[in-house]
Amino acid sequence: MEKQRHILLAHLGRSLLLALVMATPVALLYADIHVLGDAVGEWSLVELTQLGFLLATVLAFVRLARARAEERGFAVLAAGFFACMLIRELDAVWDLLFHGLWSILVAAVATACLGHALRQREATLAATARFLVSRSAAVMTIGLVLLLVYSRLFGMTSLWHGLLAGNYVRVFKNAAEECTELLGYSLAMAAALTYVAQSVRERRKALARHPRGQSATALPDARGGVRREATRH
Repeated sequence: MEKQRHILLAHLGRSLLLALVMATPVALLYADIHVLGDAVGEWSLVELTQLGFLLATVLAFVRLARARAEERGFAVLAAGFFACMLIRELDAVWDLLFHGLWSILVAAVATACLGHALRQREATLAATARFLVSRSAAVMTIGLVLLLVYSRLFGMTSLWHGLLAGNYVRVFKNAAEECTELLGYSLAMAAALTYVAQSVRERRKALARHPRGQSATALPDARGGVRREATRH
């Protein structure tokens, strides 16, 4: 009975957290419009929150890379991917230095991260596979599809011109597109934080169970499996 109650409460907790994540973009858009009187410009609450969520996602995977050597290849790739997205979102800032700087920075970050992953390709592939079978991967996939596909399609100018005709105002399209993008960033960040927190927690539990003198340690992965990791004497 206690186990069933725990499962029910855990599910309710996840549902409430998901509801909060889904409501955040709309709440920020409402604040931009009715509190700040902003038209969802470059420095609106919606845009700034996108940057904050991207930064949090990057830092989460950096934390994973530092905490678990066996996850480092995947974590570096993931951190690099979201860092490139963050750099692209800040293109207006980089253009103040010189036009097109963001593309150079993205190329540098992508090359460095891919180079690191390729140097340990087998470990990177194994770590990536562990992530892909986790619950967090499903949430992140939904977030990325929302961000990279749905928001682009939903934000097509021709769609909004056809809907509003002579009443078309660009701010309507921008608000809908940016709010959808923020939802995608929110889901991606939630997935990253959940996966990294679980992985780091499992690592700590494994180290607490096994003394340093052992030559190998059985470590649970984020989906409940077990793998062996060499432990330094």
